[in-house]
Amino acid sequence: MENIHTNDALKNALYDKSYACPVCNQAFTAKSVKVGKNQVVSVDSDLYPRYSVVNPILYDALMCPHCGYSAITKSFDSLLPKQKEWIKAQICANYKAHAYSEYTTLPEGIHKHKMALLTCMTKKGKTGEQAYIALHIAWLYRDLGDENNELSFLTRAYEGFEEALSTERFPIFGLDEMTVMYILADIAYKFGKISEAKKYLSVIITSPGISGRIKDRALELKDKINHQS
Repeated sequence: MENIHTNDALKNALYDKSYACPVCNQAFTAKSVKVGKNQVVSVDSDLYPRYSVVNPILYDALMCPHCGYSAITKSFDSLLPKQKEWIKAQICANYKAHAYSEYTTLPEGIHKHKMALLTCMTKKGKTGEQAYIALHIAWLYRDLGDENNELSFLTRAYEGFEEALSTERFPIFGLDEMTVMYILADIAYKFGKISEAKKYLSVIITSPGISGRIKDRALELKDKINHQS
């Protein structure tokens, strides 16, 4: 198999973006995906998008090389003073510098996301954010072919999103309520929780004004369930 981490298309799709760590205030750069250089070619049943050149999720978890603070890009700068204190005491105090590849590998992407999840828990981040990160870890484990860890993190995502539906405001990192319900329905179906899957699908299908894409997928999943029961 060709090493996709070093081919020309990959290099052309990425650039070095500058960041300032909100915890230690030091500057660093990290690879980021250029807009328009990467097209979606397919989407898994639980909405995991597959891209033509590079998986953007590999580059979505940032880790400060100076202090170890980690987060996904959308929440990297969103820290309260108290959260910074917790992170300094529990994350930065135990951080040991680690050399990463120029182009993030799957194991490295998983490690950075796990650090982002640990940091999110340390800062007492919302359940929805933790579920979002856990879902991405599950997807990366899918690419690695590690089914046990994939299912473990899908379970974590399921439980977190389920709680977030009744306790948090949407959207959560771009995911609206119906999209999260569809992801929950798909995971529930994977786990054999058919009644839970049907419950979420029923809400989606009967809700006015939702996106055609989500409604179509919900109807597809409902048909699949009905044909198997």
